[in-house]
Amino acid sequence: MPTSLIVSFIGDDRPGIVQAVADVVARHGGSWQESRMSGLGGYFSGTASILIDAEKLEALDRSLKTLEGLTFVLRPLREERSDKTTQMMKLDIVGPDRPGILQDVMNQLVSYGINVVEMETEVSPASMSGELNFIADALVEVPSDVDIENLDKQLGDVAGKLGLDILLEEYAGE
Repeated sequence: MPTSLIVSFIGDDRPGIVQAVADVVARHGGSWQESRMSGLGGYFSGTASILIDAEKLEALDRSLKTLEGLTFVLRPLREERSDKTTQMMKLDIVGPDRPGILQDVMNQLVSYGINVVEMETEVSPASMSGELNFIADALVEVPSDVDIENLDKQLGDVAGKLGLDILLEEYAGE
């Protein structure tokens, strides 16, 4: 009986990692469904959804763990279930880099029950001054009962305190 599995891995960045993992999955009859992967700081990490026969899980796990220089975590895929009605929104943060920016913004989001679905962050030099800017782009899931005007005000207070621009807007999809 086929089962869905989440396979996460990390290791030193080098050519051939994805190919090696994909080979092991295919050798065990698994089907690669969806994935997110990236290199960062000399490491390469990824998370993939795999469909595989349940009786082949242990053998897949053993084979993956023989791949040199990679650490794996395997988990059964959870069915997505939403207890509440939510809306997807886009969150953009830009401003002078300093410790604690993400923590302060996330504290506000969590207080409203908002879940981060995807996020990319970076620190890069500002075009005119060369000072380092923190930049974050996120997709967040906002419970429908959240007062968006009040949330915007709270995020505006955080933005003012930290000297940031924070924009929360409807997500139209891609």
